[in-house]
Amino acid sequence: MVPSINALNDVRSYKPFIDGLRAIAILTVVASHLDLPWLGGGFVGVDVFFVISGYLIINQIVADIESKRFSFFGFWARRAFRILPAFLLVTVTCLVLATTVFVQPEHKEFAESFFLSTIMLANHHYLAHQGYFDMAAFTKPLLHMWSLGVEEQFYLLAPLTLVGVTSAAIKIDSKNIGRTWVVATLGLAILSFAACVAFTYPSGRPNVSFYIMPTRGWEFIMGGIIPSLVPAVRRWPAWINGWLATTGIAAIALAVGLFDADTLYPSYRAALPALGAMLIIVSGLVDPRNSVARLLSTGPMVLIGLISYAWYLWHWPLISFVRTMDLGGRDIAKELSAVGLSLALAALTYRLIELPVRRWRRRYLSRPNAVVAVGVASCLSVASVGYFWSLLVAPHMQPSLAGLEPAVIGSHAYPPVSHRGILLGDSHAIVLDAPFKEYARSAGSSLTVIARAGCPPLLDTAVSDDRGKPTFFCLPFFQKMNFHGAEFVIIVARWNFYLGLPPSDPFYRSYVLVDKQATSEPTSSYELLTKGLAATISEAKRSGVRRILIVGPMPEFPWYAPYCVMREIRVGIDACTIARAAVDARRERTMAALRRAISGIEGVRLIDPIGVFFTATVCRPNKDRTLYFSDTSHLSTAGAERFYKSFAGDFLWVLTGGQVGNKLQRDSSNSKR
Repeated sequence: MVPSINALNDVRSYKPFIDGLRAIAILTVVASHLDLPWLGGGFVGVDVFFVISGYLIINQIVADIESKRFSFFGFWARRAFRILPAFLLVTVTCLVLATTVFVQPEHKEFAESFFLSTIMLANHHYLAHQGYFDMAAFTKPLLHMWSLGVEEQFYLLAPLTLVGVTSAAIKIDSKNIGRTWVVATLGLAILSFAACVAFTYPSGRPNVSFYIMPTRGWEFIMGGIIPSLVPAVRRWPAWINGWLATTGIAAIALAVGLFDADTLYPSYRAALPALGAMLIIVSGLVDPRNSVARLLSTGPMVLIGLISYAWYLWHWPLISFVRTMDLGGRDIAKELSAVGLSLALAALTYRLIELPVRRWRRRYLSRPNAVVAVGVASCLSVASVGYFWSLLVAPHMQPSLAGLEPAVIGSHAYPPVSHRGILLGDSHAIVLDAPFKEYARSAGSSLTVIARAGCPPLLDTAVSDDRGKPTFFCLPFFQKMNFHGAEFVIIVARWNFYLGLPPSDPFYRSYVLVDKQATSEPTSSYELLTKGLAATISEAKRSGVRRILIVGPMPEFPWYAPYCVMREIRVGIDACTIARAAVDARRERTMAALRRAISGIEGVRLIDPIGVFFTATVCRPNKDRTLYFSDTSHLSTAGAERFYKSFAGDFLWVLTGGQVGNKLQRDSSNSKR
């Protein structure tokens, strides 16, 4: 087998520098969540935690296997005592705060996140909920639980894998168990690392590698092989060991300073902080008196390390609640106060919960099966109660709002279908799918939706993200843009979203139009909007489309509409109203670009929805308790109905070719019927 853990270094003996390394990890994570300058890569602290866990857990299991003391339930019972008491305290606190003190309009989303977080599957929940319609990260108080999910899944599989490898090694060659161990360990690490690189996807696709345990497994393995490296390093001169420690701390610092939220991560880049943590532990085991180990063993670092688990649990929910209450605003004084409070709560949790539990577990570890059963039952019970509380009780504790109900489909007899057309666009078209299909059928028309979130309905253009990196998820959408057989087309999009403008809200990042036939002369996004829309109209006309109705930009609100309306009702603070002048300034050039695109083209109309939701001076996403918007810019069912009725004549024209009725505002300048 691999060199004996007990012979090299008792992995269960206390090593102060390990707690100091935990302090480095938690400090970088907290700094990252505060968005402190030059510390944007602080999320790599999670990678450091993974390496530490791999070192401790894998080698404790191996030591017990060697001494023939290993028990699956004994191992899982120790993990339950270590993880669950503080974890369940924080999750229950989040449940109470999220559904009472704080307005939480997304009951279903929070219920799902709570349930899966409490049963240690938060990583898979947040992987599945990445994407265009995803809420801003700071509105999710349990988001940080993804890393605990990864660790718990590692705790479940690690002993099964290690026992399996040991059994296989004995059967293959009982005299060379060590060789089999090396081959199996390296094989698993290489496969995991390769998968990590392969499944790290850019924005627009779920970043699988970030969230799942198999693509993070190589980091745990790096920690696990540390004792095997110690004998070789001990034979080297002391200055080399000191250099390894310094290199390790520099690698972590480099990752923290160079990486940020825009870095494609983890990929191969995660090797930098993981290798740094590995070098620090190796050098500390070889010589705990090296300068880095001594620094990490100082009182303040050890103290922070001891409460690092509880601090990790507390810090993010408090930051999340502070930002959510401030509607996404950044008040560093409030956030630092939240971090300070979380640190105090962490110290209390360590003193009043973690330390007593450590004493109790000596009494109950003689019955590990019962401990594991109670732990599983506790998680399932809390998860179930929280789930049904969030779905069935919490909604009745908050103001009721109307307008978000699904569109009523098939409520009456339809006339025969005489006209066929397309609803084309991005997410603004997607939310109109059900109500507009109903309106079309009522008018004797059939409506097919061709839309993809985050993709502008503009031919001869491509899309880059706000960092200038090309995105490819729109290619299938452009390929599906086929107008053959359509008599009419309705085009709806969040036009301002693709013009490189500063984001109007904290939920969605902007995109930038790119010319597919780029020349040496740069083209503005507004010119590309005109060109792309003209190309789409031209293609539709060549395909036999007779009527095209283009919807101008919808109002863009700075905050999630249900939340700000609920908050206004509950505490009397109006964060929903926006000034007409600011909105007009943001959309003036956009409307001009759309007008240029339709200039002189017969059978094309442009309608401007601004008058539906604005007065002369202000705009609101609601009227009393009826919501016209479901988030910051997407129409609700009630909003779609109001919009359709306000332009009923224009919609009947495009759907049937009938005469124009009354309407609020139609912009047909420079266009012909």
